[in-house]
Amino acid sequence: MQEVIDKHYQRLAKDYDEFLYYSPQFVRALTAKMIECLQLSEDDVLIDIGCGTGMYSLDILQQVPLSKPIVGVDPYPEMLSQIPPDAPITPVAEDALTCSRRAANYNKVLVKETIHHVNRKDEFFRNMYGNLPPGGIVLLVHVPPAVQYPLFDAALQKCLRWHADPNELMALLQSAGFQVHRDSLDYRHSIPKEHYFKMVRSCYMSVLTSFPEVELEAGLREMEARYRHVDTLQFVDHFDYLTATKPAAPMG
Repeated sequence: MQEVIDKHYQRLAKDYDEFLYYSPQFVRALTAKMIECLQLSEDDVLIDIGCGTGMYSLDILQQVPLSKPIVGVDPYPEMLSQIPPDAPITPVAEDALTCSRRAANYNKVLVKETIHHVNRKDEFFRNMYGNLPPGGIVLLVHVPPAVQYPLFDAALQKCLRWHADPNELMALLQSAGFQVHRDSLDYRHSIPKEHYFKMVRSCYMSVLTSFPEVELEAGLREMEARYRHVDTLQFVDHFDYLTATKPAAPMG
């Protein structure tokens, strides 16, 4: 699986925003809720784990002018290189688990569609808990296993095993000591079929990169037959927002 993930992000980096930015309205819908869940203020120190091209950090900064640069952590320099060099984002080429093992001065953590790629999630959450001050927050934003995308059946079935289960994530966070609140956001996409098929052929999701080319092409033929009378694909993107807060220090 790790080999597939490495191949996916190294290959997709230059086209990542073209396929996954969707629209300013989409990004703003997600970031507005991120800011709310993180209770983000100008004095906070934010670390964006799995920041990729900095898409969400850049939009957060348009809404909350943080006094310190965001620390953007991603294991793929190819992704980090897409961040504008003058952006107030400090890029760190490192995987999430390694990053969590280093003590650092931050109080807010964003993990957007990255947690399903993190091995040893229990250790990651324990490390985050230990690094954060009382009242610090880790926000997980992720797509749950039962996606509602207009994909071929084999991809939809593999997503059930590929994506992280929100109930398991909540249990792990609570076991690490966090107080956890679960919320969600639904965003309805309307995408020209030709463009969406291009996204699938380019393996815009990591799960698609796991399919051999012959199986991917068969899946696209299945999609073509299913949506032959449709010019525009409309579907709901569902995101779980898990807000994990380190309890404040007891009085006394």
